[in-house]
Amino acid sequence: MEILLIMAVFIGLMYFMMVVPQKKRAEQQRKMLDSLEPGSRVLLNSGIFGTIRARGEQQLVIELAPGVEVTVLKQTVVRTANPDEEEFEYAEDQIAAAPVDSFVADSLEQAPATPVEGELTTGEDAPADAAQTEPAEQPSDTIYQPGDNAIYQPGSNEVSATDDAGERPQER
Repeated sequence: MEILLIMAVFIGLMYFMMVVPQKKRAEQQRKMLDSLEPGSRVLLNSGIFGTIRARGEQQLVIELAPGVEVTVLKQTVVRTANPDEEEFEYAEDQIAAAPVDSFVADSLEQAPATPVEGELTTGEDAPADAAQTEPAEQPSDTIYQPGDNAIYQPGSNEVSATDDAGERPQER
């Protein structure tokens, strides 16, 4: 009988130590989410600060920087942001235009369309599927093991790989 009494006290103690504080935190979070209005600065669970621009039933439109908006679930809001936490200020409705160099300006101009020369292969002359066409290059026989260190070189179609000992991976 004493054991049952001790177990009941232990279960009651566990309930009050774990469940009640969790319910209290959930209620505080719900109240905070209900109090959010457009214009409020918030901190998202990813560590990003933003300003609420629109509010829906389950989602918010958050402006991260002038002209940059994302749609997030309400549950991603951790708390409202304090003004003293922010290191940077953005002028409202003002986006500074970056200087455009001639290379960028030239690339933005539309080039005249050039007609495609040659004959389009259709019907019975066209390959039925990709299996009938030759690949540009044969697949590699290199086996990459877990723990291999692959190094991608920008501008190259190859990846050099070494294992943890600095040796090349084995061939099949």
